[in-house]
Amino acid sequence: MKGLKGFFWLLFKCFGAYSLLVYALTYWVPTPHWVAGFLMMSLPVTVLVSLFFFVFWIFIDPKKSLVPLFLICLGSIFMSRTYQFGSDKRSAEKSGKTFSLLNYNVYGFWITPSHTKKDDVKTNEMKQWLVDQNADILCMPEFNNEEYKRAFQTTEYLKKAGYKYHNFLKNKTMKEGASYQTLAIFSKFPIISHREKPTEQQNGLMYADVLIGKDTVRIIAVHLYSMSLRLSTLVRQKEMAGIKRETKGTFARMKNGFTSRILEVQLLEEWIKESPYPVIVCGDFNETPYSYFYGKTRQLLNNAFEDKGEGFGFTYNKIPWFIRIDNQFYNDKKLTLYDFKTWNNIKYSDHNPSIGTYSVKRE
Repeated sequence: MKGLKGFFWLLFKCFGAYSLLVYALTYWVPTPHWVAGFLMMSLPVTVLVSLFFFVFWIFIDPKKSLVPLFLICLGSIFMSRTYQFGSDKRSAEKSGKTFSLLNYNVYGFWITPSHTKKDDVKTNEMKQWLVDQNADILCMPEFNNEEYKRAFQTTEYLKKAGYKYHNFLKNKTMKEGASYQTLAIFSKFPIISHREKPTEQQNGLMYADVLIGKDTVRIIAVHLYSMSLRLSTLVRQKEMAGIKRETKGTFARMKNGFTSRILEVQLLEEWIKESPYPVIVCGDFNETPYSYFYGKTRQLLNNAFEDKGEGFGFTYNKIPWFIRIDNQFYNDKKLTLYDFKTWNNIKYSDHNPSIGTYSVKRE
C-alpha cells in the first residue's frame, strides 16, 4: 500500500508540474507554437483532474490534498473565461445613443447542394429570426452570398428589413461549390470605409468603419482558420484502425489550425492598434478561451461575455457541445457595454448566436 501511495504521489507531482506549465502559458501567452496550443487547450481538463486528486488525497492522505486544492484555487483565475454568474445590467438610457451587434455563424442559411424543401422552412425561419432581433449590426460568418443556383435573395431580404449597408469578404481562390459561403457585415448605419483580408476558403478578416450618429466605430469581423474536425466520425469508429486514422487526422488538422492562426492574430493586432476609432471584434474564432489567439486579443480588448455574459456561454451546438468559439471583444476605454446575451435554444445553425449592446463613451 505504501508503494502504491508513493507511485500516485509521484504521478500527481508530474501532473502538478504540467498544470503549472499550462496555467503559465494560458496566462502570459508567451509563444504561438502549436505545442503550446495543445497544452493551453487542456486547461479545463487539468482543473478537473486536480479536483479528482483533491478528493483522492482527502481519503488517502488529507495533508497532501492541500496541493491539488492549491492548483484548483490557482486555476480559478481563468474562471471569468469559463463561467459567468450574471451581472446587473446598466441603464441604457443614461448614456445617450446605444447600438447592438448580433454575432452569428449562419451556416450558409442551410442553402447547400443537398438543400430540400424541408430546409426551405428552416432557411426562411432563420432569416426572419435574425430580422426580429432588430440588432443594428449583423456579423455573420458563412453567409450565403447568393451565387448558388438556389439563392434565397438574403441580401435583398435584409435590405428591406432596414440593413441598407453591407460588406462581404470576397475570396477569389474559393473552391467551386463553396462560393456561397463568406463573411458578412450588415448595418443599419452607413459604412464609410472597409478592408478585407481573405485567408483560406471562406475564412479571413475584414473591418467596416460604421458611422453611428456623430461617432465612428470599427467593426472587425473574423472567421479564423477552420480545422474542420470530424469528431462525430471519430466517435462512431468501432475498429482500432479507424480510431487511429481519425485520431491522426484530427491531430494534424488541429496542428495546422494553431499554426495558421498565428498570421491571423498578427493582422488583427495591427488593425486594432492602428484604428482611430473604438473597436469591436466579432465572429467565429474557431478557438477556445484557453488559446493563443484569445489570449492575445484579450490583452488588447475586453471580452463581452466575461464582462456581461451569463452561464457558460457555449456557442457550438454540435460535438463537442461544451465550447465557446464565437466572441465579441471591445475597447472598454472608448465603449460602454450594457448587456451581452448568448442564445442556447436557437438551433438554426451549428453555432449559437449572441448579441451585445454598446455605446460610445464621451470624453
